[in-house]
Amino acid sequence: MRRLVVGLISISALAAGCGEAERPAARSVAGTPDAAHARDVDRNPYALTCGDIARQPEHTDSQKLVIRAEFALAREPALRKRVTAMTENRVGRSVYWAMTSLCKGQDASFTPGKQAVAAVRRGRYLVQPRPESWNRP
Repeated sequence: MRRLVVGLISISALAAGCGEAERPAARSVAGTPDAAHARDVDRNPYALTCGDIARQPEHTDSQKLVIRAEFALAREPALRKRVTAMTENRVGRSVYWAMTSLCKGQDASFTPGKQAVAAVRRGRYLVQPRPESWNRP
């Protein structure tokens, strides 16, 4: 009986390993950005697409990708004066607002970064500061 149990355990262990080489290394989760594309966007935030922006509600990784890109764009030299006048946070939010507006009616592959930075630099899509009355209890 003991040999039978040991034999069955051995066969089970071998069978469990079958087909491992055929499985993909990592399965993507619905709504997550493609890993290679995410690396591209991290290196070049202008590579962010309207599809990336549209996928934000589907997964936190998609949200984080867009947030990293919008703030990387806010740190672009073309927006230094805006950051000095407004804060990096408000400029980043302004870039996001510009990108979402520019994506309306566009293909998912459209990259709105350059146009968004140019628009914010020109004073369009600027997020306004909170009224001082909001700061009082």
